[in-house]
Amino acid sequence: MEQSTTDPESTWIVVNKQNPLNPIDYVPKDLVAPQFPVLNANPYGRKLRKEASKAAYKLAMAMKAAGKGSLVIQSAYRSYAEQKTIHARQVEKYGLTTGEALAARPGYSEHQTGWAMDVSARGQGCQIRVCFGQTKAGRWLAGNAWRFGFIIRYPSEAMEVTGYQYEPWHLRYVGQGLAIVMHEDKVRVLEKFFGYPSAPNY
Repeated sequence: MEQSTTDPESTWIVVNKQNPLNPIDYVPKDLVAPQFPVLNANPYGRKLRKEASKAAYKLAMAMKAAGKGSLVIQSAYRSYAEQKTIHARQVEKYGLTTGEALAARPGYSEHQTGWAMDVSARGQGCQIRVCFGQTKAGRWLAGNAWRFGFIIRYPSEAMEVTGYQYEPWHLRYVGQGLAIVMHEDKVRVLEKFFGYPSAPNY
């Protein structure tokens, strides 16, 4: 498939506060729940695009083999309607500015593409919290996720670019080829790699 930064079918799609999905209520066609019979890494039955699902399996197996713990997929694909609920809940709880630093508006979330997942590690604490980056699993993922086609989409130094706080748990599948090039070029953020303007706000 021809890769594109605007087509939601593409692993290269750039979705941020300035670049919503088109169509805004896009639904991926090949969603599957990754199966991890040995690891039980997907206890909630979360779904990803088929290609990302296979990569997530390899990632989880490698993390376990490296002695860094058992991966758990906390969240993956979210529909437009589901994201609408999550966004509304965060805004109601924290106010507009803080709420939108935590949850994207519906149609503006990577989770809706089916290429992103939020992860934790069994028994290591810091679930969906910044301190996950300091766990042995979080450190391993930051150093090795690229080998399996994933990037840490919202690194600590890039909030002004991405519009989101540091999220060491949010892994975005971009494909192995792009992930390797980004790693070698030491460019950690999609906006910078593709020359997109910063998108701190809607």
